[in-house]
Amino acid sequence: MPDFNRCPVVDNHCHVLEPEKKTIEPIWLAREFFHGIADTPIPGVAKAKLWGATDDLLFHFPHMGAVLTVVCQLARVFGCEPELSTVTAERNRRTAEVGLAGYAKMLYEDAGIVCSVMDSNLPINDPILDLTPGPRIRLLQMDPLLKTLLESSGSYAELLRAFQAGVEKSIRQDGFVGIKSHLGERVGFGAAPVEADEAERYFSAAAAGEGEAFKKIYMAIVLASMIQAQELKFPIHFHTGITGGLWDGPVTNTDPFLLVPILRQPRFLRTRIVLLHAGHPWMQHAGMMAHIFPHVWVDMGWTTPWTAQRIVEVYRDVIGMAPISKIMIGSGGHGSPEVSWLAAKTAKIALGEVLTDSVRLGLMCEKDAEKAGRMILHDNAARMYGLHS
Repeated sequence: MPDFNRCPVVDNHCHVLEPEKKTIEPIWLAREFFHGIADTPIPGVAKAKLWGATDDLLFHFPHMGAVLTVVCQLARVFGCEPELSTVTAERNRRTAEVGLAGYAKMLYEDAGIVCSVMDSNLPINDPILDLTPGPRIRLLQMDPLLKTLLESSGSYAELLRAFQAGVEKSIRQDGFVGIKSHLGERVGFGAAPVEADEAERYFSAAAAGEGEAFKKIYMAIVLASMIQAQELKFPIHFHTGITGGLWDGPVTNTDPFLLVPILRQPRFLRTRIVLLHAGHPWMQHAGMMAHIFPHVWVDMGWTTPWTAQRIVEVYRDVIGMAPISKIMIGSGGHGSPEVSWLAAKTAKIALGEVLTDSVRLGLMCEKDAEKAGRMILHDNAARMYGLHS
């Protein structure tokens, strides 16, 4: 039956590691897997998961499914007792000995992670990026660039020219491989398309900070970027689904199905779209989108590893509808290297179970199952970003 333990992995979506995570307390290792809202707001702290937590809330962190999985898997690597305090102590001993980068290298080699697609606008030579082992390629974050240029532009036409010039420089000169957008949270996938003439009418209000006007500008820039993506041959990654945190508007605005009116337009059919986080919890919707549309791929990040206790079913949902050649694994990893490492480990567990069942039931030949696992773990992302060369 298929065994993917030695298969290389491309992490299709992750963030930078943080130097301050070299040594952490057990509760903070658990909090690395918390994407909810803490119960003691701190003025000036935007991320609700980083607010203060009462003892009552702290009690729950070690009991999250993903934390139970990371404790189990780290204990196997370390050869120690599967207790949060024990694995954290051993983790800190190792980071003290070889540094955070050295510790991350050990974990990435254990999981087979050979390349990371990083959601970061940092220059490629920034030392923060060096904490992440192996080759690194970057996604340009749309939101910071747009907000900066909005402040310095005098019209929508000027804003669009500056934005697209920034994107072209990033792709052609700075080595970025795609754009990351938060259209779902910022505007809503179901919002009406906005063309340049309408955006121009809303520009002054948007520049003055009017929220609804900014949404119009954001949508117009996204649509223009989808055309530019065809010219420069890069994919656009949309954050889809619910991964925690706070944002304006209904959470259902991030359901991938709401993108249908835009993606079905013939002018966009050659724009490669990656649905980050598999549309969680609408994984079947994301899989169906990849089935229907020639230009849609599914990234399994965040569902791997956060849905650890149901990860087999999650992969089954997407594999059941999306072409195998359009599925990529990711992590949404950030802060500590355990997140990306655990994503790769749990992805291999899930693929082993799902594809073994397919072979056992006569739904797939064993050679095709082995190929499918390697495609999802490595080859599809390598093809997307031209990593073979």
